Amino acid sequence: MDFEEKVKEILEHFGGLIDEETARLLAEYSAGRQNPADVRRGFVRISGRVLDRRVFEDKRYCRVEVESEKGRVYVYFWDEAYEVAVRDVFPGMVVEVLANSGESGFHVNSADNVRVELDDSAFTSLSDLKPGGGVCVRGRVSGIEGERVTRDGRRMAALTITDGKTFVPLLLWDDKVELFSTISPGDEVIVLNANVSEFGGRIRIHAGRRSFVDVRRLEI
Repeated sequence: MDFEEKVKEILEHFGGLIDEETARLLAEYSAGRQNPADVRRGFVRISGRVLDRRVFEDKRYCRVEVESEKGRVYVYFWDEAYEVAVRDVFPGMVVEVLANSGESGFHVNSADNVRVELDDSAFTSLSDLKPGGGVCVRGRVSGIEGERVTRDGRRMAALTITDGKTFVPLLLWDDKVELFSTISPGDEVIVLNANVSEFGGRIRIHAGRRSFVDVRRLEI
C-alpha cells in the first residue's frame, strides 16, 4: 500500500473525526517516518531539497522553499533555527526539520530540530555551466590570482577551479573574500547558490553574500 492509500484508509477509519493533516501524521508514524513522541508534540517531519532561501534580517526569520514529499512547501526558521539557516541552509542542500504546521507553512525554532546535508545530484559539472543563478559547483583549486577592489569599491578575489578537465575562474565577492587567504592550490572548493556569467566567451562563477562556500583542505 502506497502512502496516499494509507492516508485514505486512515481517513475512512476515523469517519471524519480527523482532518487530512492528522491522517498524514498518523500515516507517517505508521510508516516509521515519525517518532511517536514527535507526533504527540505536534511536530511534522519535513525533508527535501532546498529550492530557494530568503532571509528577513529585520524580523530575524528565514523562509526556505523545500521540495518535499508534501510537494513544494515553505519552512520558516526562527530563533536558534534562524542562525542555522543563515549559516548552513542554501539551495542545493537537503534539509530535514521537525516543525510545527501553520497556515503559511511549517515553523521550526530549535537548532536541534534541523539537519542539513549536501545533495550530490544538485551539482553542475564545470563543462556544463551556463549563465544563470542558483548554481552548485565543486572543483579543485588550480590557480590563485589575487585580491583587489573594484571601481565601485567592492572587494573581490579571483582563483581558478577545475574538475580535471575543465578550468573555470571563481570570483569571491564581499564577505567571501575572507576565505581567500585560507585557500591553497589543490584544496576542494564547494560553492552553493552561485551565479554564473559569461564574459568574452568565457564562463565565470561568482560567489557572494547569498552563496555558501566550503573549503576542504588537500591532505598530503
